[in-house]
Amino acid sequence: MTSPSSALPVARFTTPAEIAAAIPVLTGFVPRESVVVLSLRPPRKRIGLTMRFDLPPDDLAHVLAAEVAARLEHDGAMTAVVAVYTESPELNGRRAGQALVDAIEDVHPVSEALLVRDGRWWSYLCSGASCCPSEGTPLEDAASPALELLATECTLKGRAVLASREELVASIAPPQLLAAVVAEQRLDAAAESFVTALAEPRAATEAALASARRLLDAGCDEPVGPAAAADFAMALHLKAVRDEIATWGLDRADDLLGLLIQVARQVVPPYDAPICTLLAWISYAEGNGALANVALDRALDTDPDYTMAGLLRQALDTQMAPADVRRLLRSTRDALT
Repeated sequence: MTSPSSALPVARFTTPAEIAAAIPVLTGFVPRESVVVLSLRPPRKRIGLTMRFDLPPDDLAHVLAAEVAARLEHDGAMTAVVAVYTESPELNGRRAGQALVDAIEDVHPVSEALLVRDGRWWSYLCSGASCCPSEGTPLEDAASPALELLATECTLKGRAVLASREELVASIAPPQLLAAVVAEQRLDAAAESFVTALAEPRAATEAALASARRLLDAGCDEPVGPAAAADFAMALHLKAVRDEIATWGLDRADDLLGLLIQVARQVVPPYDAPICTLLAWISYAEGNGALANVALDRALDTDPDYTMAGLLRQALDTQMAPADVRRLLRSTRDALT
């Protein structure tokens, strides 16, 4: 099983232990009470779509299985890997999640199915005690050049494996309590200033883009201050500014993601839909679906009718590939030049 990147070198996972250890890196966090499904595309079983769902009760396993099968078919999968994550005390051994695995196998080929719990893994498809002991195999025993390569790639991209999805949500959460009140006041003032500046739309757009470029160029060496964050977030409400900045992700995705995350942490509703939507688009274009979904949920919670957020939700639901999102960004850049 190989990584989705066409660049060399390629990480090849050949054992259940490697797969179990790789999944948190692929999702960006350690799943909890979840099922993770990896689409493996022909001809070399390259990883395509990575899906995580909340673990359903047994009587709804067939419903989720049908959804998984439809998405795998859309992704062109030849087979799939299923991993069930649960710590439910009433479930024992490999019986945990067995109904879901069976339901998925009934509708789509599965090349490996794993149970992961309490720091150990079991294979649903193996009955041999020598390779799958009844007490499971510790995840920490998994080590290989492929895993090292995958971890290095994520480190270079600045992606950390978080302990849970909740930690991922918290990593881009808005200010709370008194800090939220202060942030809202600052954003209200920035909104008034920006509306005044829009008396000269062209000049306001050029000034906003110039300011955003300075923030981007400063990078991590200079944290984004509260006033600058408020002005940046407000400028994204202007479509011309938002779309232009989105195209910067084609050449400077890591710098732009760092900037967007810094700003998102300083913006509260009702002003955060544009910044969170842009963060979601750039994250997904870079293949970080976990962060994209979290940011998109936040944007749609604030404004369910925000058009750009709705388009991305549709793209995610129909499994549009990150490469297609990058093509859209290139089309936008061509139209702006």
